[in-house]
Amino acid sequence: MKSNIQFILTGIPDVDEGYIRPQSGIYELDMFYTPEATIRKMKELGQRSICYFSAATAENWRDDYDEFDRSDMGIELPDWPGERYLDIRKPKVFEVVKKRIDLAAKKGCDAIEPDNVDVYSNDPGFNPPIEPGDTVKYLHKVSEYARNKGMSVGIKNCIEILGDIFYDVDFAISEECVQYKNCTAYSNFTTAPQPGTEAKPVFEVEYVNYTYSGEWSNEGVALQPELFKTRNVNFPGLTDEKLRRKLCNLDEPGASLDKPYLKINTIIKTLDLDGFIMFCDGTAERTKTKDVSQRGGGGGGSNMKTRRSWVREQQWRKMGGEPGA
Repeated sequence: MKSNIQFILTGIPDVDEGYIRPQSGIYELDMFYTPEATIRKMKELGQRSICYFSAATAENWRDDYDEFDRSDMGIELPDWPGERYLDIRKPKVFEVVKKRIDLAAKKGCDAIEPDNVDVYSNDPGFNPPIEPGDTVKYLHKVSEYARNKGMSVGIKNCIEILGDIFYDVDFAISEECVQYKNCTAYSNFTTAPQPGTEAKPVFEVEYVNYTYSGEWSNEGVALQPELFKTRNVNFPGLTDEKLRRKLCNLDEPGASLDKPYLKINTIIKTLDLDGFIMFCDGTAERTKTKDVSQRGGGGGGSNMKTRRSWVREQQWRKMGGEPGA
């Protein structure tokens, strides 16, 4: 079964020619860099947009950086110059984040993904330290405000508090739950935690390096998917179909393309988080994208990436891998 999501956090979808591939139904996009016109056009093409932004860090390349009080900022994130943790317990932080939610609503986003709220699992430099319960309270406010604006809310990772925030979010996103062996943490989402509650979708992204010697169609469909060569530095003994089966949980008892493990929707990307996407059946497509330039920092590059994926990319490189090809 093909997942119904695509992540584009490097560049923005290019819909100038009036089409988009894949027709996944849902795209996650950088809320700041993706123009309102692009989001509106994607909606015309039948695609819903999840707008990504950080809800627990201040990035000096964002236009609203100076709206945060310096006293609410913690230490700089490791390996990410210009980005500092925020004390999500402070009222001023939420006031700025509300403006980000307002912008997402104005642009026509169908949902938001407030990233980095797992600040409790890091060392942000606050005293007293931020606890998981602080994130639960914060997400409740973020969710209530966004839902009142007509948008759904998702959560990325934060497996320690999934049960506590079930009613405050509408979907979950997992990065590399196969690698970290925590896919079962999402079972309460996909099967519903209590009688009378409805299950919620979980979107899972796993990463590969790849080479491809085949051709692409004009609309970005890989015409010879059997020619993909894939590997993952965390699973050095697996390549190609065996690796894909591993990353898609297809080796779990009872799992199949039609009945994915724990009902988790899995896609395979590179750490570039660009237009490339591979599905669990081995087919692959490339969303046509356009480059955008960042203002200021952002790790010293002109491409957009989530902080977590950028750090993971550095780890891959240290282990002798490359994020793409």
